[in-house]
Amino acid sequence: MSIRLEHWERISITDATKASERRVVSYSSARRRACARPSNRSVKGVHLADERLANLPATMQHTTRPATPYFASIPPQLYERLRRVDEAHGARDAPIFTWYAHYAKASQWVGVVQLDGLQLELLPKIHDDDADRPAADARAALVTMLAYAGDVPLRLRDLASLLERNADLGEVLAAMFAERLVEELARGPERNYVMRRENLTTFRGKLAVRKHLALNAAHRERFLCDHDELVSDTALNQVLRAACVLLAGTVRARRTGDLLARCLAVLDDVADIVVTATILERVAITRQNERFAPLLAFCRMLFAGRAPTAQSGPTRTFSLLFDMNAVFERFVAGFIAREVLPLLPAGWKSHSQARGHTRHLLLSAGRGVLRLAPDLLLERPDGSLLVIDTKWKRLTPGAERRSVSRADLYQLYAYGQRFQATRSVLLYPHVEGVVPERFDVLGDDDVISESRIDVRYLRVHGLQSRPARDVLADQLARELSS
Repeated sequence: MSIRLEHWERISITDATKASERRVVSYSSARRRACARPSNRSVKGVHLADERLANLPATMQHTTRPATPYFASIPPQLYERLRRVDEAHGARDAPIFTWYAHYAKASQWVGVVQLDGLQLELLPKIHDDDADRPAADARAALVTMLAYAGDVPLRLRDLASLLERNADLGEVLAAMFAERLVEELARGPERNYVMRRENLTTFRGKLAVRKHLALNAAHRERFLCDHDELVSDTALNQVLRAACVLLAGTVRARRTGDLLARCLAVLDDVADIVVTATILERVAITRQNERFAPLLAFCRMLFAGRAPTAQSGPTRTFSLLFDMNAVFERFVAGFIAREVLPLLPAGWKSHSQARGHTRHLLLSAGRGVLRLAPDLLLERPDGSLLVIDTKWKRLTPGAERRSVSRADLYQLYAYGQRFQATRSVLLYPHVEGVVPERFDVLGDDDVISESRIDVRYLRVHGLQSRPARDVLADQLARELSS
């Protein structure tokens, strides 16, 4: 059964086999509206129309809203498997869902979750009217943000052609990995020299004198030699091969499967291993293999979602999940560095996570307390700083209530004061009806100072096209230089 969570209001998955044992998984948050549609591999009857809501028990109706009348039915064992998988994920990172008595709400994670008999595709909300929008829009926005964030091995020039395929997120990410790996392996796999000791009939390398005399006293035609051999069975190639094997067992697209098979053929001399955190830590990126760095980063995420735990038990699971808060932050930093800075006057610099510029708010016994590290610091040619902080939140439009949280404003105020920035900018994803806001910082005697906090919104849909990215880059360049 394949469930596609498309929008950002609510998704419910219920057991339709036993009316007395119905359980609901509700996909909901302040930032998401979700809708389930069966893929080609879904079971018959997964998708329910809105007219059937009236037939649902009252205990289920309270978990839905009229705007999102979509349900998918899963048996109780899949429900429990999903819970166990989430517990395993929560042991390593934050849980994917918040579980209640009869339902669960998804948190900030997007991506793919697969277990025996069930596949979930979690996509961000990028439109207010997502019920009328294809899932491809949300998928394209997410993949574009991941590409700029550096979380997937994708070159922007290949973005449009990749997203033209009508495939779910798992298929898109697998195709992205396979295409990039085929390209890099065509240039040659990584090879390293390893020390070998062999008893040879021809002299090679360096003679291991003492061992040679003891071993070959009666075999004058033999030489016990220590020599270097160039091999492709390296830790990096072992991880890449393991990733190909894993993805080959999950993809349905024939072309992606063929590409992964080509990669496995090139890596045929590489040993099959079980990838662990220890092995991943041993893989080092050097100047010789740095072209594989994006692929290795993808593998780290891939196997982080595959790591076995005591809670998950023997169930075969696979997940590739991204924290949308972190994705949006890195997307903004990457987009500004690649697209916006070239449009600004010479001398502008960007510092992601305030690298090299972190400061503390307080000092105690000679040690800094409350470390301050904005998502992005922009340094002007004159050395002054502009603070940018990102929040993946969907604010409520309208003047009847202040949509920007007090905590966000307090945080930006602290950043501005500590970094002596006359301007700080809060960036949120765009929501229909919201308008930019300006907050002037008050000084002594309630006099307006030169400092201010600006609230701005980014449209993230449609950025898979070059013209849309150019428009956003121009808007940001004008905004930041004003």
